[in-house]
Amino acid sequence: MHRRWVIHQWTYLVFWLFLLATSPIQAQVTSHSPIGIGNLHSLSPPQAHTLIPAHVRPLLSPHDQESFLHELEGEAPDWSRLHDQPNEELGERLFAFNRKRDQARQGHVLLNQQIAFLWSGLLRQYVPEHQGFTIAMGPDFTKTDWGVVRFKPAGLPQEMIAIPSPDLHNFLQQQLAQGNKVEIKILFTGRLIPDESIIYAFSHDDPNQGMIMPVVQMEAIQYFLQSPE
Repeated sequence: MHRRWVIHQWTYLVFWLFLLATSPIQAQVTSHSPIGIGNLHSLSPPQAHTLIPAHVRPLLSPHDQESFLHELEGEAPDWSRLHDQPNEELGERLFAFNRKRDQARQGHVLLNQQIAFLWSGLLRQYVPEHQGFTIAMGPDFTKTDWGVVRFKPAGLPQEMIAIPSPDLHNFLQQQLAQGNKVEIKILFTGRLIPDESIIYAFSHDDPNQGMIMPVVQMEAIQYFLQSPE
């Protein structure tokens, strides 16, 4: 009887060891994990707000960004007056305008406000250590009444890895192995850098297109796949 019980227990143990060896295990993301290593959520675009804590101000839509800029900066720039004029140094007007705006916003309460914005990304190389994927990323460009807004994250971590849930793990590996692109969204959270919070410039592709570039020191990074609404 005892021998039969031992065999039964041993068989049970071998079965579970086999499952652990062959099943994907999601790496644990804790509060002590680097900010660039995080879970890959699956959300519809409107659900992105569920990742943003109540005390963080979302700047995801043109309306969000315009309202924030109006509170911080007052008036939109008159881009027609910021172009170089004959006999002026290259970028002289833009430089003077940026310095004037930097001085005017010193000490503004919104410099301490945590904000959240989006970039786009692609899953790249699989990292077995983290059971996740490295990321290639680039900025989102948002057309607003102020100009095109393009956020600039500062202090990006050396490692940026998105860790999918176990049920997505094999599917995403197969997609990449087949050469398919897997697009994700990156939700950055941080605060404007006080000394140079907003940069005003003209687009390299269109010299008449004004651009507004908020410079944000990173404090948190989250990833999500865009599922159907």
